[in-house]
Amino acid sequence: MAQLPDIKAMSTINIDAMSDAQLEEYLQKSQLSGLSPEELEVKGRERGLTDSQISQLKQRVAQLPSSKKTGAISASEYQSRKSVSNSLPTAKAASAGLPIFGAEFFTNTNLTFEPNMRLATPGNYVLGVDDELIIDVYGFSEKTTKVKLNTEGQIRLPNIGPVSLAGLTIDDAKLKLKQVMQKIYPGLATGKTMLQLGLGQIRTIRVIMIGEIKSPGTYSVSSLATIANALYLSGGPSANGSFRKINLIRQGKKLVQFDLYDFLLNGDLRNNILLKEDDIIKVEPIQIRVSIAGAVKKPAIYECLTGDCLRDIIYGYAGGFTDQANKQKISIERIGDTSRTMVDVTLDQIDLQKVKSSDYITVGTILDKYDNRVKIGGAVYFPGSYSLEKNTALVSLLKNARLKENAFVNRALLYRVNEMGETTVKAVNIRELLAGKENIALRNNDSLQVFTKSQLEQASTVTITGEVNSPGIFPYSQGILLEDIILLGGGLTDRASLKEVELLRRIRRDTSMADTSVYNSIFKFNLSDSLVLKTTSLAIALEPYDIVNVKNLPRNKGVGSVTIKGEVLFPGTYQLNTKNDRVSDLVRRAGGVLTSGSIASAVFLRNVFPYSIDATILDIKKQLVAKQVQDSISEKKLIGTIDSSKQLLAFNLSSALANPYSAQDILLEEGDLIQVPKAPTTVQVFGAVSIEKKIVYQPGMGVRELIGESGGFTDAANKNALYILYPNGRVSTTKKFLFFPRAYPRLLAGAEVYVPERKRKKALSTGELLGIGSSVVGIATLVFAIINSTK
Repeated sequence: MAQLPDIKAMSTINIDAMSDAQLEEYLQKSQLSGLSPEELEVKGRERGLTDSQISQLKQRVAQLPSSKKTGAISASEYQSRKSVSNSLPTAKAASAGLPIFGAEFFTNTNLTFEPNMRLATPGNYVLGVDDELIIDVYGFSEKTTKVKLNTEGQIRLPNIGPVSLAGLTIDDAKLKLKQVMQKIYPGLATGKTMLQLGLGQIRTIRVIMIGEIKSPGTYSVSSLATIANALYLSGGPSANGSFRKINLIRQGKKLVQFDLYDFLLNGDLRNNILLKEDDIIKVEPIQIRVSIAGAVKKPAIYECLTGDCLRDIIYGYAGGFTDQANKQKISIERIGDTSRTMVDVTLDQIDLQKVKSSDYITVGTILDKYDNRVKIGGAVYFPGSYSLEKNTALVSLLKNARLKENAFVNRALLYRVNEMGETTVKAVNIRELLAGKENIALRNNDSLQVFTKSQLEQASTVTITGEVNSPGIFPYSQGILLEDIILLGGGLTDRASLKEVELLRRIRRDTSMADTSVYNSIFKFNLSDSLVLKTTSLAIALEPYDIVNVKNLPRNKGVGSVTIKGEVLFPGTYQLNTKNDRVSDLVRRAGGVLTSGSIASAVFLRNVFPYSIDATILDIKKQLVAKQVQDSISEKKLIGTIDSSKQLLAFNLSSALANPYSAQDILLEEGDLIQVPKAPTTVQVFGAVSIEKKIVYQPGMGVRELIGESGGFTDAANKNALYILYPNGRVSTTKKFLFFPRAYPRLLAGAEVYVPERKRKKALSTGELLGIGSSVVGIATLVFAIINSTK
């Protein structure tokens, strides 16, 4: 010590020249031991050390043997205790019948009694091998160290040596360490330095589970584990194991008896003490077990103590009676010496009735019937059940329930249960009851059903069709007028005719039984714009099932629109003026054809079907196609044509314009489309040619020249079926007569030449060839036979 430099003179010496022992002694003396590198730098500067000396000091401290052996840690390096890994019981599905009370405790993964590893270190905790201690010295000296008890139950401290702590409690170990560590921390004796002892990672201990238990054996548990935790890990008592007699045996002596019911019923865990190494937990066999079912709050199988009575079972274990319990109907099925017996118990006897093992207790329920109830339903404001005492007569029940205005008072039905338990029905006249002409006394469980007028009548309607905004069927109401149903229909459309409104009325009051061909009457009326009848007669009141039809004005309707495109002065869509508008009229309204337009190539497209065609009719057309056409490809093609919106119409615009109002000047229809293209300069060929192509048309060019330009016909070409589609939609086919050469149609600019392929003949199958061969052989044989017979 005399050779150590003074603290004030430390800044003047060479730190590298000091030995490890001198450096450790200096650090202890100058309160620099156990500091982190950051804290050591701050303290060094307070002692007057230079930056180079601080750097040298930090390097030397890191290389000291004591720094490598001791677990010096900072506050940020504390770690939570790790729990002991044990496999937990798997939750099982509840079996049929009554459950065993407490058995769910051992299948509930949320309730394990696993020790709380974040709990503050208990002072009475007894240390053992593998326990980890955290020694925290603070105050005038500061140092935190982690050490673990070795197999000898000792820890080793720097500059002190081994210290035996096994078998001591945390509090006793703290006192011992305080005395031992005063040698290097003198401040512990004066109070300037404090010592705190904590528990880090804890050890595991071995306990033995025996007796009536599901999985007896040896278990490794945390040293903070309790009886309940170990019991849970073993799966709990077996089918014959007791939940109330669980004994803890330590060093050959019974230490405590744990009753699981204390926890389950009262939350009492006083006997759930900490376990120690080599503790034995023994589960005793069950002595008394009873079952209770019926109208109790917790029906189950319970384990009883000697001397328990029926009150203890019902109120102490099963939670008491339910609200529907019949407390005077308690039965016990008991096993006797030679047979089973029944014991009936009332509420005043439950204190005297002792229970025996295997008793099956049943608490009955009250009867599902009323002693003084009458009911009323239907057309009343307050339907439901009423007391018989305050409604002894039917008229008083009707007054209390208050009839609705739409109640049918001529007849109601009174349901009554007779002495045999059978339900009977009796018709009553509510009108006479309320008038005092009749009085009916009620009995228990009588029930009256009052009907509404609408329930006894067919729902009446009125209908409006024709030129109204929302035609439809509406409920009939008494007093509804002709003008009213027009309002219900959303008012009149612009096309509605006010001069003639038709009313069709069913003949409903004809009582004759003879057949007739007339079933309705028709009335006609005139209306003004204000929906008021023009006649001076009274307003027309409608009757049930009347049908009103508002007709349209014949001339108030749109004829439709047509479109003209291409090379005209004013292309666009035009509204038809009359039903007799023709192509020439449309071209004239469009300003005529431009000089760049080709009249000969004009195209006319018309709707395949009118816009107004019914969808049902369209479906019928498709069905007819499907029946007539056997080829699926042809069927698909035809149906595609039917579904298309427009189709090409062959016409000659030149003839139409040259001869207005002639047959060539076609009448226009809604949706017609005329396209006047520019003068075409090309022709093209499609189908069975070597190359389908388009070429520039030259005056005088013929079909053969076009085919030659396309590489000629293919082998599959059907030359006789060649046809030309001209720009105006006209089609021309090839002519062939006897041995004369084919006469192909004339080729014009814009024309499209189509060369179909020949239909391929289906090759005969092997079976067909064999069949034909057999037939030929048969015929030949027959011929030879005939020839031979004639010789």
